[in-house]
Amino acid sequence: MYRNKENTPSIYSLISDLPKSDLKPIYFFFGEDNFTINNALKLIEIKASEYISSDFDKEVIDAEKKDSISNVIDLALTFPFGSGKKLLIVKNFENLGNKKQLTSYVKNPVETTILVIANYGSISNLTSDPYKLLSEKKCLFEAKELKGADLENWVKSRCSQLEIEISSENIKMLIEIVGEDKSLLDMQFQKIKSFLNDKKEITAEEIKNLASATKEYSIFDLLNAIGKGNKSNSLKVIFNLLDTGKDMIFIISMLIKYFTVIAQSFELKQRGLNDVEASQAIGISKYYYINCKNAVYFNSEKKVYNAFFALFNADLSLKTSGIDQKTLATILLTEIFNE
Repeated sequence: MYRNKENTPSIYSLISDLPKSDLKPIYFFFGEDNFTINNALKLIEIKASEYISSDFDKEVIDAEKKDSISNVIDLALTFPFGSGKKLLIVKNFENLGNKKQLTSYVKNPVETTILVIANYGSISNLTSDPYKLLSEKKCLFEAKELKGADLENWVKSRCSQLEIEISSENIKMLIEIVGEDKSLLDMQFQKIKSFLNDKKEITAEEIKNLASATKEYSIFDLLNAIGKGNKSNSLKVIFNLLDTGKDMIFIISMLIKYFTVIAQSFELKQRGLNDVEASQAIGISKYYYINCKNAVYFNSEKKVYNAFFALFNADLSLKTSGIDQKTLATILLTEIFNE
């Protein structure tokens, strides 16, 4: 079973084992990966359906701050209406107070209840109850956001399930365009599946066209506008990104990656590496490398250094002041293009 560095089993081990294992009386999911937590909830709901004989024996609670954990425990202690079991799903456990009260139920859970709890976010102290006891009873599972090769493997596995053929390089490109949010990536898989129809393999150009249409602008549009030195369009795109849910933390991190690759491209070109060799050397897709290398406005190390300095200032302002995000975006672009 895969475990993370805190020795808490991963939610992925549960998902893979669930089809061939018996249901536990309690499941507790926590972590930043809401998509995978919700997927696990659906899988347990499907598996539990064979044990439920009445529609009244399935209940989903979206916990609010005003709610009491004692009410949750009372519901878990209640016997089912039918002759089978009862499924009780509690979402947003992080909103509840007096969480330690759950400990008494964890010690002696009701056999006729399947209690599934979702805590959307990390937990600071896993050695405190009820988490310590949940861990001892092997009911605690963490949903960490996947990064790098782990996320690429997840994309590959998901595409395989949908019978979509996609190369490793195109997987990297898809993540670079769409981002690491698995719910957005899954939307793209559905679009790709519909687009391919009877065809199996997706090309780089098809991915670019499909993924870029997800919303009015993508982070890729911002990188392209900045790379061309188009100040007015860069401001328009960055404001759109902020209006559609992105924040400056994400935008700054993507720009740091962008300018890092541009800086690396100077050295890689001097070494005489072609685009395929260069992209492989730094572990990115050929498509993304070419896009960075062709940033015509940033054709000198001086301009790239200036961009890094602007990003450093923006990151510092973000962490040390309450500056408005659009004001910060305007200042950042002004400093990036300041010659």
